Amino acid sequence: MSPASVVPLRRLVALVDCSAFYVSCERVFDPSLDGLPVAVLSNNDGCVIARSQEVKDAGVRMGEPFFKCRRELADMGARVYSSNYTLYGDMSRRVMDTLLSVSPHVVPYSIDEAFVHLPTGGRTGDALREHMEATAREIRRRVLRWTGVPVRVSVAETKTLAKAASEYARTLLKAGGEPVVCLWGHPDREAFLASLDVGDVWGVGRRWGQRLRDLGFSTAAKLAGAPDAVIRSRFNVVLLRTVHELRGTACVRDGDGPVERKTMVRSRSFGEPVEDVDVVRQAVATHAARAAEKLRREGLVAGRVGAFCTTKGFGQGPHRTGWVERDLTVASARTPDLIRAAMLALGEAFVAADAQGRTYRYRKAGVILNELRPVGTEQGALFGADERTPEWTAAQGRLMDAVDACNRRFGRRAVAFAAMGPLSALRKARDGAAGAPQWEMRRERMSPRYTTRWGEIAAVRA
Repeated sequence: MSPASVVPLRRLVALVDCSAFYVSCERVFDPSLDGLPVAVLSNNDGCVIARSQEVKDAGVRMGEPFFKCRRELADMGARVYSSNYTLYGDMSRRVMDTLLSVSPHVVPYSIDEAFVHLPTGGRTGDALREHMEATAREIRRRVLRWTGVPVRVSVAETKTLAKAASEYARTLLKAGGEPVVCLWGHPDREAFLASLDVGDVWGVGRRWGQRLRDLGFSTAAKLAGAPDAVIRSRFNVVLLRTVHELRGTACVRDGDGPVERKTMVRSRSFGEPVEDVDVVRQAVATHAARAAEKLRREGLVAGRVGAFCTTKGFGQGPHRTGWVERDLTVASARTPDLIRAAMLALGEAFVAADAQGRTYRYRKAGVILNELRPVGTEQGALFGADERTPEWTAAQGRLMDAVDACNRRFGRRAVAFAAMGPLSALRKARDGAAGAPQWEMRRERMSPRYTTRWGEIAAVRA
């Protein structure tokens, strides 16, 4: 029994983990995929990043290059899809909104995971564990019914234990049971922690895992019993917090406010190698526009803008990476300001050929925003005339709000800036049509964006 099992608790924490999330999203709108092997590919259809259980059982590894397993997937009759991030992001939002109907305290951890705080209501002992298991079943039922996405739900005193319990729920699912578990007060708790490899503990990882095994702390249970002095002297306070979390004492808190973002990167690999500087400019301008939109959404401004382009070192020919940063006179989240700075930086970063005259074939480009700070804290120019009067700033703010509102209502890139390239080509890229810019990602197997495009909404015929 953990110390928390004999001390009254005000709340436990549940980890809600979507099962094979990308695959599940594809199956929600195409029921014919149920029971079939399904795989989802990374950017430019490069590697396998999501697998149904059928594909896992066939031995296809996570991250395996598609060209290596293409024949194997075809032989098993697998359905293979390009990453549909628009669909996956919207489905993630729907899952998170559903969790908010269960508890007002939902902390998203990734696109397919979230921690949910569940009050105990003063319950203790078996009554508490039974209540939490019933709540976990209700969460699973509600998410499945409201979104169509199956989830695992694991409950414990701390986030680290809840992450561990998720592995226990996974074993229940493989055994044909319901993947819900409350590790608090569970009769198999100690046996499970004694069987869980230390490298599988949240926050440990491979490198620390090997060091801990060498010290004799090979399992989660042994790590929980490790002396504090040994952990602090040989590792650091971060791992010490993990040890205390395994003992049932919450140390990873989420009530102290969000981590302040200091930098932002926006980039994508090209669908095919690019040699033309104008094409690279269009890609960088588009990434700068998207980064500016995200800054405004988060209430931030950037004081420094960088642009880069790289050959990524693949294939034959010369290789290089160019990266240049420029300071903004006044920190900004205005799209024109960021595009202008990014174009100036790219002008220095881009080189067409090496000293022998061999042409560089670029495969990726993007922007990096640094010195981020909350809007309203930016400092004006010290020397020279500054056009940013309160009236000008307010007018520009309304302009950016209008651009963002149009793009939200009519689709991304409904309103674009000239530096991003021809509007017709940008819309073809948005809609996945032929004639998209050369720098756009290659997604030849993408499913429809059922929830965000009227033209791609699912049709049901009787």
